[in-house]
Amino acid sequence: MLSLQTTFASAAGEAAWEAHLRALFERRELGEAERLLRTALVASGGAMMQLCRAASLSCIQIVGWEDLAAAVAHHKGERITGATVAMGNEANLSLEAGETHRPYMVLGLYTDQAWNWSAASAEAAMEQCHAESPAWAGWAEELGAILEIEGLDALNTALIDNKQRDFVRENKETPVPLGYVEFVLGCWWRALRFHQAVAVQLDQLRLGGSIPVISGLINMRPEVVSLHWPGERKAPERPPVVQGAAENAAPVLARLNQSQLAETLTDEDTGPAGNLLRRRFGAAGAIAGSARSGRGPGLVRRMFGRS
Repeated sequence: MLSLQTTFASAAGEAAWEAHLRALFERRELGEAERLLRTALVASGGAMMQLCRAASLSCIQIVGWEDLAAAVAHHKGERITGATVAMGNEANLSLEAGETHRPYMVLGLYTDQAWNWSAASAEAAMEQCHAESPAWAGWAEELGAILEIEGLDALNTALIDNKQRDFVRENKETPVPLGYVEFVLGCWWRALRFHQAVAVQLDQLRLGGSIPVISGLINMRPEVVSLHWPGERKAPERPPVVQGAAENAAPVLARLNQSQLAETLTDEDTGPAGNLLRRRFGAAGAIAGSARSGRGPGLVRRMFGRS
């Protein structure tokens, strides 16, 4: 039995586990988050692990970033000083068998008019993210830039169709089904890869030289944010490799910057295939996910520049 089946037996246990991961995401400690998720996925050994393995960072591409950087650099109006970028699923999706669901992306570009991005710290930005409504909501500039994300279609579709995405605890002492744990792990892995992809783009091609960026999710579990703040990136260096069990054979990824992640992530995890899929997704699922995060779907959309 997977240890997380026991941890998730109570809602409090699951919430505590997710709170720890959420804190890592918010601090941009994505390497440590990956280590924890990878270990749990390897232990699960099922189809979700295989889907997550296939969604390697090298396969994730954010299309349009170069055009976005050029648009910011040549913007004729007041200087762009901050940005939000989000990945999401539409609330009402077609559930026809065999249909693939690609996430959409939302971009918000801001000046200092509503909130002083130029002088703000990452801590101040996180306070805004946790507030009832961030100060920049409704103040996005229109630059015509469009972003798309590639490489997460298969994982995203599997999570949307997963038959164990909704679990009702009848006895808090009873371990939860393995399928539900795998669903939760897959959701966090999808979020991880998106935030890492944004971080890699910023390491390779920053916006306006030093514009801070907040990345997050809309209508997806978990609606977790990550702050990419100027001055927090470190010079790339090769990480040590842990010798030992197969699940620990990947590089140590704790607190590495995203250039390092792009260079060192490997996909050596193996395990027997299992099964997951079923039809079910809708607005109710998105609203439930927002309730778990303590924010309504309307607020999340406003945070990332979508009404």
